[in-house]
Amino acid sequence: MRRLTKTGGPPVIAWNKEPLKTSLIRDAYITRRGPFRTGAVLRTALLAAMLLGAVSCSAPMQQVVLNTREPFRAPAFNLKQGDVIALIAATNNDNGLEYRKLLGDFVEEALKAERPGVKVIPYWQTLSVVNREGHTAVYSAMLKDYASTGILDKRVLNTLADSLGAGYFAQPRILDFSQKQTIRFNPFGLTLFQTYETQIKIYLEIWDGRTGEIAWIGVAEANLASDNFMARPVSFEDAAKVTIANLMKKMPPGGE
Repeated sequence: MRRLTKTGGPPVIAWNKEPLKTSLIRDAYITRRGPFRTGAVLRTALLAAMLLGAVSCSAPMQQVVLNTREPFRAPAFNLKQGDVIALIAATNNDNGLEYRKLLGDFVEEALKAERPGVKVIPYWQTLSVVNREGHTAVYSAMLKDYASTGILDKRVLNTLADSLGAGYFAQPRILDFSQKQTIRFNPFGLTLFQTYETQIKIYLEIWDGRTGEIAWIGVAEANLASDNFMARPVSFEDAAKVTIANLMKKMPPGGE
């Protein structure tokens, strides 16, 4: 028969009237003495839960650093009410096709928001017309040549301008996109506080579809950081939208 007895000292277990060391009781969290007190363990766990709950409810701290510039503007360039600008495929060497497709969508949205009086032809509509009118070969060759020369062929631009009814063409590029993570608080191997940082650099050219000249060039860089409890990465979509929206504001004021 097994029973628990108390003496003047620490509690012991009696087994066939032979005392057993109290370490078994301490390991089983029965004892109320020593470093393994049940109450202390429960209080510590409760305090940790309250701390995590309070921090998780706190508002995220986000930092955005933007830099936009206008390397070139043709003296006569000014997007006016009723002008038509068509997007052509974004080009870049290092980033994926999906990012380029999204970039075209974001430039379209930002242009429409900033210049509501200007008609914007989406890049997918440009591609549809190119294919429908049988211009795929020359369009592809123009973009291939652009990668090495930085020039969009005037003859192809004239052909596309006639097919689309566009006076200008906008071509965005992703010059840089990177993400990194920094751990700031890592108690007992559990990551609680971390910083996610996203850097993006976007380059936009606007070409005159009739003269074949560059009408405007804009460049925007952004550094976005998410810094809070269990922070999440800043997505490409969030970074690109903020960057492009600010780049559109750099354009010359619209006229009538």
